[in-house]
Amino acid sequence: MDKRKVAIIAGYGSLPLIGAKYIKEKGDELLIIALKESCTLNEELKKLADHYYEFSVGLAGKIMKTLKKHKITHALLSGKVEIKLLHSTRFDLKALLILAKISLRSTDSINLAIIKELKKINIDMLSQKEVYSSIIPKSMNFTDKSFTSDGLKEIIKEGFLFAKHIGALDLGQSIVISKDGILSVESAEGTDITFARGSKLGKGNAICIKTGKAYQDERFDLPTVGLDTLKNIAENGGLGLIMESGETIVVDMDKCINYAKENNLIFAAVSQDEL
Repeated sequence: MDKRKVAIIAGYGSLPLIGAKYIKEKGDELLIIALKESCTLNEELKKLADHYYEFSVGLAGKIMKTLKKHKITHALLSGKVEIKLLHSTRFDLKALLILAKISLRSTDSINLAIIKELKKINIDMLSQKEVYSSIIPKSMNFTDKSFTSDGLKEIIKEGFLFAKHIGALDLGQSIVISKDGILSVESAEGTDITFARGSKLGKGNAICIKTGKAYQDERFDLPTVGLDTLKNIAENGGLGLIMESGETIVVDMDKCINYAKENNLIFAAVSQDEL
């Protein structure tokens, strides 16, 4: 198999580093483009990269030229890039031309526009499910606290259906629900604020749910949770977290399980069919 030339366009969090290690283990050549407004593990990424650059999110022209210069064959969009940067970033001409073609500037539409531009220069996108397969759990209850007791299973089933609906509208992938109904729904504010607000409103009876979209594109935006997600839920009085199995990336799984056990949280991965 020919050696691939892979570029990771790196945003916030540890996913770009996990992805970089996977690419290097495969024996591929690795180029890192760290987005200045988002990337947090620059030094660690620099050590792994064969070629390393830092560019502003708005410098699409420079990014594309760099990818062509290094004859990149594959790319991975990895790590969070907040959509609010659209309102605070200076864009070069290439970025403005890309944005001008998008009528509704949602996460999905922007990512798809980027993928389309990369395809024009013969760059294929890697599947996040391929790169992060080792940290996408199958169905399992990770603590002794069950999500099937006290009528929770029916509540979670309803929550899954609702989360799938908002995902189809590209609003988000997270909701908080209790026996009293939907307490908060993710939008531009992001998962953490959604979970914090809903958990507080639930007053000890709220369960947080994270699912993939009904028609999830494996090339970007797979739902992701980690230790900070669980801490946020616990600190705001939530019962715990249910995520969709086979669709959700879990960062630092062992730490997440230990924290969930120590704080008596529900923490489980399930499929919609199992509810």
